[in-house]
Amino acid sequence: MKRPLIAITVSYILIIVLMEMLGILNKIPAGNIARQSTGDIAVITGKIISEPEESNSKTSFILKTIKINGTDTKGNVLVNYYAEENNFSYGDIVEITGKFFRPDTPSVPGTFDYKKYLFRKRIYALLSVFHKNDIRIIDKKPFFIRQLSLKLRQQILDAYEKNLHPSQAAVLSGITIGEKSGLTTYIQKIFIDAGVMHVLVVSGSNVAFVSIIFFWIFRSILRLKKKISLGLLIPIILLYAMITGANPPVLRATIMTLIVIFALLLSRNADVYQGIFLAAFIILIYNPLTLFEAGFQMSFAATLGIIYFFPIFQSALKIHKLPKFFNWLISVFLASLSAQIAILPLMAYYFNKVSIIALVSNLVILPMIGISLGAGFALYFASLIGTQLLFIVSKLTGGVVSLITYLVDMFANVPYSTIRIPTPSIYFILLFYIIVVGLPKIKNYIWKRVIILSFGILILLPVLNYFSKNAGAKNLEITFIDVGLGDAVYCRFPDGSNMLIDGGGDWGAKYDIGETVVSPFLWNKGVTKIDTVILTHPHLNHYQGFIAVCNNFKVKKFITTGEISKEDEYLELMKILRKKKIITEKISAGVHFNIGNISVDVLNPEKILPDTDDNSIVMKLSYNDFSILFCGDITRKIQNILTSKNVASTVLFVPSHGKKRLLLDFLLKISPEYAIISTDMPASKVLEQLNWCKLFATSASGTLTVYTDGRYWKIKETIKDMPMDMIILDFE
Repeated sequence: MKRPLIAITVSYILIIVLMEMLGILNKIPAGNIARQSTGDIAVITGKIISEPEESNSKTSFILKTIKINGTDTKGNVLVNYYAEENNFSYGDIVEITGKFFRPDTPSVPGTFDYKKYLFRKRIYALLSVFHKNDIRIIDKKPFFIRQLSLKLRQQILDAYEKNLHPSQAAVLSGITIGEKSGLTTYIQKIFIDAGVMHVLVVSGSNVAFVSIIFFWIFRSILRLKKKISLGLLIPIILLYAMITGANPPVLRATIMTLIVIFALLLSRNADVYQGIFLAAFIILIYNPLTLFEAGFQMSFAATLGIIYFFPIFQSALKIHKLPKFFNWLISVFLASLSAQIAILPLMAYYFNKVSIIALVSNLVILPMIGISLGAGFALYFASLIGTQLLFIVSKLTGGVVSLITYLVDMFANVPYSTIRIPTPSIYFILLFYIIVVGLPKIKNYIWKRVIILSFGILILLPVLNYFSKNAGAKNLEITFIDVGLGDAVYCRFPDGSNMLIDGGGDWGAKYDIGETVVSPFLWNKGVTKIDTVILTHPHLNHYQGFIAVCNNFKVKKFITTGEISKEDEYLELMKILRKKKIITEKISAGVHFNIGNISVDVLNPEKILPDTDDNSIVMKLSYNDFSILFCGDITRKIQNILTSKNVASTVLFVPSHGKKRLLLDFLLKISPEYAIISTDMPASKVLEQLNWCKLFATSASGTLTVYTDGRYWKIKETIKDMPMDMIILDFE
């Protein structure tokens, strides 16, 4: 066996995958504190084993538990502290009183699974703390080396904050040590859109740059011998890994770099593939579930992509014959291309995007990251010395960081720099890798047939997908997306067309519900275009999500009542509609149209009234024996008017998110078999009014989907058996 480490690691990975498929890895370990979480208040004693991280309105850290309510226990808990002041730090032994619970599974298919994310970090429960006095420090027992690394980290951050503009300090902190707390939403967005977000989270390239910088210092400035310089690199690389938090890319690069250093110290050649798989094996031995993390997969895919494809591209283009500068320039581009090819399907799977501009942006930005890293370290050391040197270094460093930000902003705003795509299947990803790995070996008899077979299956997949979708072509599918206190309803019609009624919103300034909830749901459904978008009325929790939706999908037609809002978000939405040249139409009561054999009758508004809620579009959608009434947020005033119209329906989409009591005559006229509420918490009086029909609420059932062929119908819940006990006082 020429490469035993590769065979061992691959075998171990297959075992992990098998155990995951059998559900063996998806269980909370026996004796873990999470088994005692009931959602009630608990008193937990433990040691803080991570640096408390501040973000938005909370401070988070990992607690290695010792006791719960006076009883011995074990396992880690993620603590979220919501009070303003704190005096705790890494290494403290603390006693904490807070709400102890397990994270929920996602209520919207296709969205980020926070529970699974924590699970893969061996964290199975959360502790929410709201008062300063709920955390009591018992003792301080910091691990010396870890404490030293955290102290250095804070000193570096302080040096940046004192000597740079806040925006420059935030970007440089991300580049050098992966600190993201100071980054604004816009800065993060442009780095993502430009395809260079990896430079702000500390990747393997940072470890390489640090190794080169310090090796150069030892050899060229201090004039140390080669082996002494290599030896001194070991503690520096380990310390840097600890300062940055030792995330998977850094851990992989650290292990790889140490393997190379030890090989050079022993005067042996290091097998790069063996080294990569050894690094993966070490990480997976510590935590097998790391295999399923996006960061781990993309880090190793990018590295393997560069090692595999770069020599092939280099040889094909014969760049060694070019002048040195052009050779270097093309080499950087080919390295970036190799990495992008390797992570392409993973980017599509996890983030529903493919960055086109990344090939160019990385070509420009990556070399500058090495310069900014060196400048960042120089600024820190200069801050220890002070004098005029600090002023000069800070100005130069600030200039480099500002230039990087300017270029990233420029790349991010290039039209079509990023393409948004639906979530690819696992089969597609596997076939993609088989084909791209096999193409350079196309002359090989076996590989030629493997590639032909893979291409055939790849072409066949969309055909099979088309027939599987059309197998249920008679079905009308209506999905009530769980957007909390708001509405977002996706309809897929038997003829294949679709419609989105409202887009949810208003979850806070830093949470884009259209980008994080509605769009991922649609991508997960394989949606690329939306035939009709309907805004029932211009309230933020009905239209804010449309901003992202209209940016991410091809929208054919946008329908409103014609009523406008002066809110900034509404003006931004209108700007996007004009920019995308989306057709806009106004509708009112009396309009009737058909979508295939589905009949749609618009019942409101007759005219625009002072109360925006009363202007909500009310539609009755009918399909043979099935019908559903969409009510927006209409008040009892409009409900009274509608009692004179044909509103009798199988399903009632309850108005005002179940917060306001309905007019009894209106409810009796509809006489629904089912009632659906899209809300965070329905009101008790509304629940009482609807207790004679089958009632569902997104707050209890998560995302809900109605399936019907016009004769029979059923409702599917995303979350089952959750009691609907979250009720609030009624709004009059």
